[in-house]
This record gives sequence, structure tokens and C-alpha cells, in this order.
Amino acid sequence: MERAIADADGAQDTIVQTLEIPALDRSGARGAAVRLLRPRRTPAGILTAALLTVAGAATATRVISTLLGHPVPRTAAVARAARLLRTTAWSDPVVLAMAGGVALAGLLLLLAALLPSRGSVAALVWSTRRCALGVGRSGLCAALEAAALDVPGIAEARVRLRGPLRRRAVVYAATGYRNPGTLRELAAEAVRARIDDIGLLRAPRVVVRLDWRRD
Repeated sequence: MERAIADADGAQDTIVQTLEIPALDRSGARGAAVRLLRPRRTPAGILTAALLTVAGAATATRVISTLLGHPVPRTAAVARAARLLRTTAWSDPVVLAMAGGVALAGLLLLLAALLPSRGSVAALVWSTRRCALGVGRSGLCAALEAAALDVPGIAEARVRLRGPLRRRAVVYAATGYRNPGTLRELAAEAVRARIDDIGLLRAPRVVVRLDWRRD
């Protein structure tokens, strides 16, 4: 199947050939596209790696220097911390609070690794095992806003993509009609149709919030 991609001037001079893959391979292609276009938690990863590197380097330096017979001298702060740890019981409220804080930090890091962040690209159904296609988040919002504005009676439209797990396309629309009737449903149907035309791999649920605008 061939698809024409138009440039900004409307000239269709670039042709992209999309290969039809067998039905048995579609699940693998979907998984590959999701993995390739999955947004990364780069700041959390950098912070965790930096903390682990510092802690590991300090521990290795102390152990190696002790084994060589020339232990690195402790600073006053480290010495005070060591004395405090030796004289503090495990049941002390301070120790329990610190342990709870460390456990909470670990849980947050685990959730950051498992839950996807706010990505800038959404995967398309035309992705294959060797090629992942996507549409930019801003371009997708603009296309959905245009679809909502095509509905007669919609004067303004703004789309925001929400939710890392339960994906939603929230349409904030405004109309000059005091009695909009089924305008909300019509706007939702127009946005869903545009999503189907774009061919998103994971189509979001459409939510329309319609307000009355005074002309």
C-alpha cells in the first residue's frame, strides 16, 4: 500500500511505501512500535545513576584503601554519622522515618521506570517490525482541534492529551449557541473520526468539555 505525503505547499512529491505484514506478525509490530516510541525517563535515570555512582565510588575507595592498609581518613561529619549509627536502635523513630523515606523513594523510582512519561510522539498502526511510524504530539493536537472546529457551531477548540495509562484526548470547545443540543456528541464524533483517519496505534478516549461563549 502506498501513501502520499504532501509538503507545506501541497505538492505530493514524496511517496512512502507501507508493507502489509501478515496477521500473525501484527502483535509483534505493535509491540516493537510501542517500545521504540516509548518516552524515556531520562532525568530520573541520570539522577539515579549519579547517586549510585557516587555511593559505589565512596564504598569502593573505603574498602580498597582499607585492604591496602592505608584507609582513607574519615571526615568529621562521617565520624559523627558513624557514632550516631552505632548508638541508635533500629526501633528509633528517626531510623524508622528514614527507612520509610528510602522505601518511598525506591517506590517512586520504580513507578518512574514502569510508567511512561509524557511522550512527544504517538505511534501509528502502519508501524512494522523494522520501521516505527509516529505523529508529533503538537501536530496531533492541531489535527484534532481542526476536526472539532469543522463542526458547525464550534467557535473555539483546544485539545490536550492526558493520562499515561488511561489515555484521553480532552477537547475544550466553546460555542455561541445557548442551547447546543447534540453539539457535544457531534464534536466528539468528529474528533474520533479524525483519530481513525490518522491511524493511532493506541487511540485515546475522547472527552469533550463544551462551554458557552458570549459573542
